Amino acid sequence: MDIKMKRLLYLTTWDFSDGASSGITNKIKAQIKAFESYGFLVDYTCISNGKTILCKDGQSVSLGRVGKFRKLAANFYLTKRLKQENYDYIYSRYGLADVFYLKLLKIFAKKNAKIVVEIPSYPYDKECMPGIVWWMLYALDKACRRKLGLYVNRIATYSEDKYIFNIPTINIYNGIDFSTVKIREPMEPEPMDGIHLIAVAAFAKWHGYDRLLVGLGEYYSKAPQRRVIFHLVGDGAVRKEYEEIVSKYNIQPYVIFHGMKFGKELDELYNLCDIGVENLGFHRSGIYHESTLKSREYGAKGLPFITSCIVDGFNDAEFVLKFQPNENSIDVEKIVMFYDLMYNGVKKEKIASDIRKLAEQKCSMKQVIEPIVNYYQE
Repeated sequence: MDIKMKRLLYLTTWDFSDGASSGITNKIKAQIKAFESYGFLVDYTCISNGKTILCKDGQSVSLGRVGKFRKLAANFYLTKRLKQENYDYIYSRYGLADVFYLKLLKIFAKKNAKIVVEIPSYPYDKECMPGIVWWMLYALDKACRRKLGLYVNRIATYSEDKYIFNIPTINIYNGIDFSTVKIREPMEPEPMDGIHLIAVAAFAKWHGYDRLLVGLGEYYSKAPQRRVIFHLVGDGAVRKEYEEIVSKYNIQPYVIFHGMKFGKELDELYNLCDIGVENLGFHRSGIYHESTLKSREYGAKGLPFITSCIVDGFNDAEFVLKFQPNENSIDVEKIVMFYDLMYNGVKKEKIASDIRKLAEQKCSMKQVIEPIVNYYQE
């Protein structure tokens, strides 16, 4: 089947104006760009500046304002507007199911569109944030997701599951558009300057950075000769908890909270740092096998990193240091040894270049969505 000139709707209620999670916005845009490179004509939906947006034929149309229940409200507006549209293919980034989302899928299923829904992390029930609004949204999702199989043809997943909600899966990697990520230009700090670690995220309990903070507290209680400095870039619900750990162990000189950083400022921090800190707490959500955007970004930057998960594409890579997925503190001495192993006698620029080349082979977005395109062509 010739895929040229076929219409695809990228259906999402992700907030494109949410700076704390701009990496996911960039990922969605990269997926759209990759679909277009295969010949699809792509329209997409999103939330931006508190409004539901439909981008059709390159023109953005506001469909209505959203409030606290923004995904629910957005799906309501989309249901009203999209019932008059026809698409050959639907690719939807899952944002919890509700009655209006089901209605949307039903509309396109009746029009014989091939529907693929991407679930970014699975299982996800333990990711529910505190508060009555989130409790209600997750309760609604549990009630509605049982009916997804009536309308959805395939689930795209980064997990190894063959079926999710009794729907066959397409197992894929996460990917990014490497043309949008500048490789780091490593600094060569003075020998006593220390080892710089960096974590860039919208802080949540499943990131597990508390494990590393406690580990740093224990490390410095032994008066070590090597300095290790942890740069936390971002913000989120657990920042206060992180700050309390730093205060408890009196490690303020070695932990820097930078807040949100973008562009040149973020690039400069990447240039300074030697090791990335990936997910250390996914086991709290019941996830042990991951394909996060952050691991891809570290790879594109040319940065070695630590994690407690099995990482798609990088599982046996020598630039990844793995810790156990449990609640134990992180052994910082192992990070120091990892640093020495990675950088001893080798230019940091070469390390960065080698890591990026491998990451690009594994995780370029066009390669990542190829299984989806192949399914659409069947």
